[in-house]
Amino acid sequence: MKKCLYISLILCTIFFSASSQNWTEPVKINTFIGLNNNPDFSIDNSGIIHCVWSFRIEENHRVIYYSKSIDDGLSWSAPENISQNDSLWMENPHIVADSQNNLHLTYDYNTGNPGETLIVYKKFEGQNWSEPDTVSTDWPGARHNRLVIDHNDKIYCFWFHDFQNGTTFLRTLENGQWGEIMTPYDNDNSYYVDNVIVDSTNVIHCSGYHFYNGQTSYDQEIVYSTYENQVWSDLTEVSQSHDFEVWAGNDIALDNKLKPHIVWRQTVSNTIPANDATMYAKFNGSNWSSPEIIVEDPSDQAIAIDKNNKVHIVNNEKFENGYRLVHYQFVDNEWVGQLITENQYDYFDNKLFLKNQFLYLLNGRVDTIYPSESSITLRKYELKPNTVESFSSAFNSLTIYPNPTHGKTIITYILKETKHIALKIYSLEGKLLKTIMKKKQAPGEYQIIWKGTDKNGKEVDNGLYLIRLQAGRQIMTRSVEIIK
Repeated sequence: MKKCLYISLILCTIFFSASSQNWTEPVKINTFIGLNNNPDFSIDNSGIIHCVWSFRIEENHRVIYYSKSIDDGLSWSAPENISQNDSLWMENPHIVADSQNNLHLTYDYNTGNPGETLIVYKKFEGQNWSEPDTVSTDWPGARHNRLVIDHNDKIYCFWFHDFQNGTTFLRTLENGQWGEIMTPYDNDNSYYVDNVIVDSTNVIHCSGYHFYNGQTSYDQEIVYSTYENQVWSDLTEVSQSHDFEVWAGNDIALDNKLKPHIVWRQTVSNTIPANDATMYAKFNGSNWSSPEIIVEDPSDQAIAIDKNNKVHIVNNEKFENGYRLVHYQFVDNEWVGQLITENQYDYFDNKLFLKNQFLYLLNGRVDTIYPSESSITLRKYELKPNTVESFSSAFNSLTIYPNPTHGKTIITYILKETKHIALKIYSLEGKLLKTIMKKKQAPGEYQIIWKGTDKNGKEVDNGLYLIRLQAGRQIMTRSVEIIK
């Protein structure tokens, strides 16, 4: 196996206890049945939550809808079509609120015709949305816009274009005037800004993707950069994946010392199918930490850091009945996770936002596959001091040996209290291959042998598999590689 598997054999643990905090039930924002996706939201200085998303009317006709909540997400205004287009495809909306509670919106215009796509801007000053204003002037083909506003109400709009092997452009709006179009890194290397955040000193922090001229997207890395006093820093490689592919799921947050933390999705094996993981790294002021595996087989990573400097990571994970939405925190030198919810279908576009004592999670939820229907939902999590530390673990340890194995795997764990135990084997696609054990057990040390077979006694193929041990609502998951 290649080196990324050896970054760390991190125990992917989910803890639950009677004293644990819970997320609120999701509130559905959209009222139209169909494909609702690409949600974004902002909370203004009055506490009003503003949400935008795209809605598919026909295959190449999509519009941007807007809704607001004045009661902290409990109820929402009737969705308003703010793109007002009768035939084209509008996508990827982003919204921010300034210090006067004016709203600023950007979105990709005419996505159905990639060579003619533009970035469009609209403003809301309390009564009506302005007419659309083209930001990417003279650059047809602009797409994948990103939007951020600093503490002086200066707006930064980023977008991507295929120019020079793939380049990120930037244009700022200050005092109602758009500045010149800039290219932060003007060379033949591909650079794409995926997430942008501004700190309390108005420094812009960017996480994105980069690969060199002559390479392809399979060679891309997660990179970090800053923009301060009109000067761009050098690009710094964060992912260190090298022989493995970096996927979507890139997100960034700042801690109390204004140091960046980044999560992303990355392939961590050369098996077929390959195994993905939620990767995490942080900057200490001098260097980036080595990438760390939070959990294997995830998607749609999002990160936020609260006022107590606790890191919160949310991602989606597969299991035999569908998909799980899981919330991780780092407690006592290990990643502790809480199951948020389960669904037959997938979740997507997870976005985390902190405001006062609440953590907000906005995402899309697939409702049906055929025909495609999805909803936009919002839920909250109250941040209470020391609650996470009160989590208790039913397991004391879980070891897999040998790993890699030629077929016989010894699974050892210590149970600290009487629990109903389920030990299951999964494929990387989330398919349940075998239930090794399912019964009530007393406290003690246990050793179970898996002979590398499925539920029918047939030997599984070479590759990676997930061993999941569950006690009550606590779950531990580790990967094992079969080599014959």
